[in-house]
Amino acid sequence: MSKTKKQKSNKKKSNVGLTILILGLILLIAAVLSFIILNLINNNANDNKKYTTSFITSEVVKKMNYDNLSEITASNMSKYYDIPDGMVEDSSMYISTRADNFTEIACFRLRNEGDQEKLVKIINEYINDKKTTYSKVNDKAYAIAASGKTDIVYPYVFVAIASDSDAAVSAFESVIGVNSIEKKSTAKKTSP
Repeated sequence: MSKTKKQKSNKKKSNVGLTILILGLILLIAAVLSFIILNLINNNANDNKKYTTSFITSEVVKKMNYDNLSEITASNMSKYYDIPDGMVEDSSMYISTRADNFTEIACFRLRNEGDQEKLVKIINEYINDKKTTYSKVNDKAYAIAASGKTDIVYPYVFVAIASDSDAAVSAFESVIGVNSIEKKSTAKKTSP
C-alpha cells in the first residue's frame, strides 16, 4: 500500500510540475504576442503621423544649423513655385536673407499621389530656371542651384537647394522618421 501511495504522490508532483511548466509556456507566449502586437500598433501610429510642412522645414533648418534663413508664407510661395491650386495641401519654404547665400529649403505635402510627378516637374523647372539665371552671372549661385535635390516620401516632397543638399535630404528623412529599410522602398531622390 505504501508503494501505491508513493506512486500517487509522485504522480501528483509530476502533474503539478507539468502544470507549472505549461502555465509558464502559456505566459511566455502571451508576453511575446503582446509585445509583437504593441509594436505593430505603435508602428501603424507612427506611419499615420501627419507633420506640417512648416514643422519639417524648421526642423531641417535647425538640424543643418542654417543661419540667416527666413520662412516664406504659403501665400508668397507662388512667387517661387508655380503650383496649380489643389495639388498640395500644405507647403513651407525657407530662403536666405543674405545676398551672398543662395540656400533654399522647401517642403510640400501632396493631396494625392497622382500629382507627385507633376510637382517634381514643376520643382525641376524652378531649379533649372535658377541654374539658367546664374549660369553666366554668379558661379557660386549656379553651383548651389546645380546641387539642388528633391526627395519624395509620400505625401511629402522635399527640396533642398544648398551646398550640402544631400545632408539636408538626410535631415528631412530623419525628421519624418524614415529608416533605411523604408528609404529603399519609399524615398525617391531626384536631381534636375
